[in-house]
Amino acid sequence: RASAGVAILIAGLWMVSVRPGRSLFSVDRRALGWALATALTVAGYTVVDGLGGRASGSAHGYSLWLFVCDGAVMAAVVLWRRGAGVLRQAVLTNGKPFLGGALSLFSYWIAIWAMTVAPIAVVATLRETSVLFGSGIAMLWLGERATAARLTGCLMILAGAILVRLG
Repeated sequence: RASAGVAILIAGLWMVSVRPGRSLFSVDRRALGWALATALTVAGYTVVDGLGGRASGSAHGYSLWLFVCDGAVMAAVVLWRRGAGVLRQAVLTNGKPFLGGALSLFSYWIAIWAMTVAPIAVVATLRETSVLFGSGIAMLWLGERATAARLTGCLMILAGAILVRLG
């Protein structure tokens, strides 16, 4: 069941990505290449973080150090590339970038913890259901069309996630 769930979930992700007016099999090779590179990167850091969280003995401690080290590097790169003005700009937006960053860290912390108590593959697969939220936001607030392909894809992602959980 879990393997079938993963296959259905992947097919659902494909359906959600189909642009209106295009064939299901009309593929932009460049976009596909970037998508595959992204998928490999996500798979790599997911496995590393899942194993790291387990090996450390504390998902919370591992996450904290990961975020502190990553945050220091990212802050240094942003300041180097954009200058100190980027901090003023973030403060002028009522701290919304900081809130978004904090929520992102919290959600990944939960994923790292989950990978210490459940199979990494199952957690990674279920994380992909975030596409449902992204699709909902795109349709409800950003005005994207609710096409048959997108809605079918969302249902397939949900069905796949359920099968993975039952498997």
